[in-house]
Amino acid sequence: MNIGAAGTASGLDINSMVKSIVDAERTPKESRINQQRDQVDVSLSAYGKLKGSLDTMKNLMADFRRNDVMSARSVSIDNDEVLAANVSSEAIPGKYTVNVQQLAQSHKIVSSSFDEKEKIGAGKLSMALGGKPFTVDIPADESKILDVVRLINRAPDNPGVMASVIKDDNGARLVLASDKTGEQNSIKVNIDAPAFSTLQKFGFNINNDANSMREMQPAVDSRVLIDGLASVTSSTNSIEDAINGVDIDLKKLTDGVETPDVVVNVGYDRNQVGGSIEQFVNAYNQFFDVSQELGRFDPESKEKGPLVGDSIIRSITNQLRGAFANPVEGAPESIQTLSELGITTTMGGRLEVDYDIFDKQLDQNFNDVGEFFGDQNGFARRIEDLIHSYTGITGSIKGRENSLNDQVMRLNTDQTNLDRRMEGVKQRTHDQFVAMDAAMGQMKGQLSSMMSMMPQF
Repeated sequence: MNIGAAGTASGLDINSMVKSIVDAERTPKESRINQQRDQVDVSLSAYGKLKGSLDTMKNLMADFRRNDVMSARSVSIDNDEVLAANVSSEAIPGKYTVNVQQLAQSHKIVSSSFDEKEKIGAGKLSMALGGKPFTVDIPADESKILDVVRLINRAPDNPGVMASVIKDDNGARLVLASDKTGEQNSIKVNIDAPAFSTLQKFGFNINNDANSMREMQPAVDSRVLIDGLASVTSSTNSIEDAINGVDIDLKKLTDGVETPDVVVNVGYDRNQVGGSIEQFVNAYNQFFDVSQELGRFDPESKEKGPLVGDSIIRSITNQLRGAFANPVEGAPESIQTLSELGITTTMGGRLEVDYDIFDKQLDQNFNDVGEFFGDQNGFARRIEDLIHSYTGITGSIKGRENSLNDQVMRLNTDQTNLDRRMEGVKQRTHDQFVAMDAAMGQMKGQLSSMMSMMPQF
């Protein structure tokens, strides 16, 4: 609000005086509001940091339980030019030999040659791919070979027959190819056109001895022999679950001489499982460091963390330590507590790993390690549920955050009310100074009149 210039009668700087009076009343109240808001912001940030470190640990535990992290498998092959392999947690460790006898390929047929510029004439192609039929009508005015190719490729119900034209010294040839491999995906073409029509060059049925088109490439399945006993076929070059939990992608044939059978070695992925458990140890230690920082108090310097004395830090730390020490009900006999895996709490409060015990358990009791962590009521579920009781939507930390956010709203209301009240003080003070200035002006006028009536000597 612009409250005018300096007083004309008094000569006082009214604006400056009003501002000084208003600021003197506003500043202590506004300082208290800002100080409280800063404290709330620091606390919110601290709870967010604590919650984040706990949720990192909780998410790892959820991953252990839901995504088969603790039952990871590894797979290696001795010739990746022949095949590639992917493995799931269901794979049974062992060595398997794979002989690739045949690769899957798509059906491809080609017509005899003809003049590409001539119009072939009207007719109908009744086609099928893998038993899925579709029809292509050829109008007389769109019957050049490129028209036929376009009509086939754009047929709305075409299940995957790709038409093209190749040229050689004798003329043009129509090529039809399947976009799917496997012997069940062969191409069939029946012609409905006059006997003299060039369309008659495009007929094909794999069951007929005589066809107008000939095979450039037969439709065949892939075939492998596993361990010299199990013959497995597939319509593609991917063999799924012929070895339980192992998918194989074929690239090249084996001949037993220059390209011998491929050895597929499936094992327990101890490195991945061990690394995941180490991630959990690191996540807890990170939480512990964060909690120590937030709750610290230095008796010498009197410096303290934003959550010093907060019961949540003490409570969650004690409950986690209890969960680490107590046996997991229903766990394997070889591993029922974290310490039996070689993971213990130091005097300082952090977790540490005894790798002699840790590696021995992974080597000798790999499945038990996975069961200890990943069972429905195992260690991972225990830690996940415990942390969720603090960081979940109804958890203790969320309750503290909600309370602090309510304080922020109240402080914002206090600031709004203070601003409104200070506007009133400002206006009243200004009005009082203006009135005083007017009174002084009136007094000066009266004094001047009186002086003018007095005799002059």
